[in-house]
Amino acid sequence: MLQPKVVDLNAAVTGIERLLGRVLREDIQLRCTLADDAGAVRVDPGQLEQVLMNLAVNARDAMSQGGQLTIETGNVDLDEAYMQAHPWRPPAAT
Repeated sequence: MLQPKVVDLNAAVTGIERLLGRVLREDIQLRCTLADDAGAVRVDPGQLEQVLMNLAVNARDAMSQGGQLTIETGNVDLDEAYMQAHPWRPPAAT
């Protein structure tokens, strides 16, 4: 059962960064770019960690020649212009 709560996104990424690095091979560099002004998110912390772990594993499997996995945080305004540019995205809840 999901238990969403307000989480500092940068802290969540920082908290799992070391574990993500262990999942990757030596020829894959993990880079986390965290925005100083990144806001908090309402999310189930365990589910967020699972999503980040799945991202790292999928990236590892897709980069047979190595590479760089970048995880970046930031604030995004899902305004009308964004929605027009990304029509496959559902509208943001208000």
